[in-house]
Amino acid sequence: MKRQEPTFYDNHPFDWTEGYSLPELDATLAPPLRSFIEDVPSDALVLDIGCGSGRVTACLAARRLRCVGLDVSGASVRLMMERTGTGGVVADGQGLPFADGSADRVIADGVIHHSGDPFGAFAESCRVLKSGGLFYAAVYKPGGRYQRLYQFPGSVIRWLIPYKLGRALIHTTLLPIYYLVHLAKSRGKRSWHGANNLFYDYFVTPCVRFLSCNELEQWSKQCGVEIVNYNPNPGLNVHSFLLQKPARTVQVAEAAAPHVGSARPDTNEVATPSAALALHLFHEAWHGFLAHVAHGHSSS
Repeated sequence: MKRQEPTFYDNHPFDWTEGYSLPELDATLAPPLRSFIEDVPSDALVLDIGCGSGRVTACLAARRLRCVGLDVSGASVRLMMERTGTGGVVADGQGLPFADGSADRVIADGVIHHSGDPFGAFAESCRVLKSGGLFYAAVYKPGGRYQRLYQFPGSVIRWLIPYKLGRALIHTTLLPIYYLVHLAKSRGKRSWHGANNLFYDYFVTPCVRFLSCNELEQWSKQCGVEIVNYNPNPGLNVHSFLLQKPARTVQVAEAAAPHVGSARPDTNEVATPSAALALHLFHEAWHGFLAHVAHGHSSS
């Protein structure tokens, strides 16, 4: 699939980690992912799909593991390579430039749910996995607090932010509050840069799918892999799956991707809002945002 230039994550890379020492990096990982990385054999080839600015890739590189980071965002891949010294590839997760069965381990941490074709991205990760290899996938859970927040006030934020007035309102009110909350939660470690990128990933990113355990089970059967461990990750926005391709040659099923979620409207087709309407929508978003701040923020 032809990608547009620049991508959302070229302009707003998922770059929020304040420190890149191994203990600091490990502290940002969900426990199932940390365990997965700790168990990677020293001679394994690991693909970090949707590597972003290199948080997970840096954890792999710090352990001197063979790894390659891939992302659709060229800016993110450059950041990752500068930080880790690891090889990087600009590629769409729905068309990975690797042969069948070429990777011992595959990681897709919080990535598949940002794809326009989640099943296609999942199937590609399974395709490049060796027989007997392991695949870690973490995706947004449906029905949780984040899904409600992404819909509202997120939908209003995404509608307002392309316009100068709306962006000014967001950047002078919601974003500073978001930063101060994260600054307090991190005990002074969160930077404005990191909070800004988290805010855009959380509320503004244009494509998010919330994928159920049943969907992942169906996809696993279609792609010839087995779920060997499932973790609901209480308190986090994602649930995680450890999958394995059986130790035999398996043909990845060529199945039509099931419909997940609904198409989002093209913001280019939305009329410029009047000042009164923009202020009304901002007022509604403000109250929803304050409710989110009051309950804290759970990231993946």
